[in-house]
Amino acid sequence: KEWDLIFFFSVQDETVTIETVFPFDVAVKFVSTKFEHLDKVFIDIPFLLMTDILSASPWGLTIVTSQLQLSPSMMAVDQLESHVENVVLQTGESASECFCLRCPPITSGQSGVATGSYVISWKRSSAVKSIPVVRTVITLPHVIAESIPLHVNADLPSFGRVRESLPVKYHLQNKTNIVQDLEVSVEPSDAFMFSGLKQIRLRILPGTEQEMLYNFYPLMAGYQQLPSLNISLLRFPHFTNQLLRRFIPTHIFVKPQGRQADDASIAAA
Repeated sequence: KEWDLIFFFSVQDETVTIETVFPFDVAVKFVSTKFEHLDKVFIDIPFLLMTDILSASPWGLTIVTSQLQLSPSMMAVDQLESHVENVVLQTGESASECFCLRCPPITSGQSGVATGSYVISWKRSSAVKSIPVVRTVITLPHVIAESIPLHVNADLPSFGRVRESLPVKYHLQNKTNIVQDLEVSVEPSDAFMFSGLKQIRLRILPGTEQEMLYNFYPLMAGYQQLPSLNISLLRFPHFTNQLLRRFIPTHIFVKPQGRQADDASIAAA
């Protein structure tokens, strides 16, 4: 007796729901070297890019390393190194990094500049060594870059002391291709006496720098306001002192006057 073979094929669909969570959130912001928020940066002027990694995972995360990959329109001022290497983050904990960058001259008419990407290599802290590292690439936001006719930065100590000289040197850099005519004045502060030119008019050649040296003499202890440097550019009236304040410190901490060695020995006796 002959038998006929009949083949049956069956397909079963089954849906499996897998819950997932974001391992972390990354916040990025641009700040000045005084750690003040920037909505735009200035060409050839150093600024800071700050990243903040906030763990949203219910399990501990190990940041194996991080890497900042810059676009051709950005340059690093210092060597780029990871500052969160092998950092372990629990739920709600965060780790921050800070990179000093500058934007070189850009094509005329271009405003928004690409920053690059931020790469985070991570894994679960409880994972065995054989588990591969996860690599997350985060595209950094564009930033508006503008040119500036004059850049001013100041060299001064990190703190002062009452009735001790505090040397301050201002560097004025002409960032244009024309001769700059400047009117510079210094407004006194109740917390300081100072020596130096109170008011001067000078010229700075294209691409060169002028230095101005002052000696401040603190009169009071605490967080004190420095004498204010005011600059007027005759060719660029839109350059305001408010913009100038972004580049130079306006306050400094002044320590009380320390006791002399003789006073200390007398007190001990």
